[in-house]
Amino acid sequence: MGYHIPHRFDDGYGLNVKRVEQMAQKGYSLIITVDNGVKAFDAVERANELGIDVIITDHHQFDQDLPDACTFIHTKLSPDYPFKEISGGFVAYKLASALLGHQDKYLFCLAAITAISDMMPLLDENRSLVKRALMFMKEAKYPSLELLLGDQQTYSTQSIGFVIAPKINSFGRLPELCSPNVLVKYFLKNAPREYMMKVAQMASSLNTKRQTLTNQQYELAKKEMNDDFLCWASDQVHEGIMGLIAGKYTREYERPSFVMNYDRQKGIYKGSARSVEGFSLHQFFTEHQDQFVVCGGHALAGGFTVDEAHYDSFCQCVSAALQGHHLQPTTSVLQIDENDIHLSSVESLSLLEPFGMKNEEPLYLLKNVPVAKVQQLGQGKHLKMESQFPHSKMSMLYFQHGDLYGELKNIKTVNVIGTLQINEYRHQKSLNFIIKDIV
Repeated sequence: MGYHIPHRFDDGYGLNVKRVEQMAQKGYSLIITVDNGVKAFDAVERANELGIDVIITDHHQFDQDLPDACTFIHTKLSPDYPFKEISGGFVAYKLASALLGHQDKYLFCLAAITAISDMMPLLDENRSLVKRALMFMKEAKYPSLELLLGDQQTYSTQSIGFVIAPKINSFGRLPELCSPNVLVKYFLKNAPREYMMKVAQMASSLNTKRQTLTNQQYELAKKEMNDDFLCWASDQVHEGIMGLIAGKYTREYERPSFVMNYDRQKGIYKGSARSVEGFSLHQFFTEHQDQFVVCGGHALAGGFTVDEAHYDSFCQCVSAALQGHHLQPTTSVLQIDENDIHLSSVESLSLLEPFGMKNEEPLYLLKNVPVAKVQQLGQGKHLKMESQFPHSKMSMLYFQHGDLYGELKNIKTVNVIGTLQINEYRHQKSLNFIIKDIV
């Protein structure tokens, strides 16, 4: 029995012929894929030639043809399965549960992390998965998750999505610094404590490097954007963070993005794409397959490779496909006033949790909010405004916008859009308004 997490630069993103042949040499007779496989035609064919059975567990979209695998475990291949949009990790958990003959709380929690990190809709079965898993995490305090979570943090979709998951993903994005295969041993229940601490420290270090690299290269990418989309290629961009750069642009400007590493020696552009509702990448790839060496993914995220001969025409295809599309944000905002701002009413919002994709945290509009004090936090990175109402007070936090201090330091009232949260410090509760925009 063994395992292998693909090295994204050497292996790509899934099963390949080279690895199948290595597994055959080691005497394996069965390969089980996790979160990949529906596009592994050549690898599965080679496995069949070598007498190796392949079980594909996946959740990615597929075309009419599928590899000639022994077995497929995929929600979209089962007409009777009620909820199709579960993560590849959750599919794998279901197989593991069947093999174990029982449910395992720890593995259940790991499946929930994949649902959040892969941005699955937090509805139906996913909502139940994440809600229960958060309870298990808080109760059991699993060492592997506690070390990644760090101090001063509680388990939530936000802390998993922005603290735990990025640290895990950094191994796959910067595999030249540390193999992602160390994570398998790290997440074993009986992993040595000393080993876990070393890996957790490495995760923090890798994630910091990943953040710095992403921010630096994102600034370069933005110089190439236009009004409709981003199509940026460079021989300097790190392959491991292409998706992060694309995602950062798409979140900020709500437009599709295509970010590529240009390999001059091979004459190919290897890229990662992100999109928004109203422009399906899967549909675009399907309709323009002649432009790509390989392509695949979801409606909102995907990967692809384009050769030099098709680079210009590919960019033209993106531009043409976006003509006539009105990609306007559809987020609803609820206007409230000071009479709605009470600890009890904000606490009642917890009934709607866990928040995430398709079950977003409610956004509120507050007009003419009185501002008593403005200050910078985090060495000038963030902004904090204190507001005093007749019956309550509230802190308004504007993260990553400390540069607006000079413009806002003397402001008396402000119109803000954001979310409401409860802050608890030394058993004292107070209200925070997390600003998303000032209007």
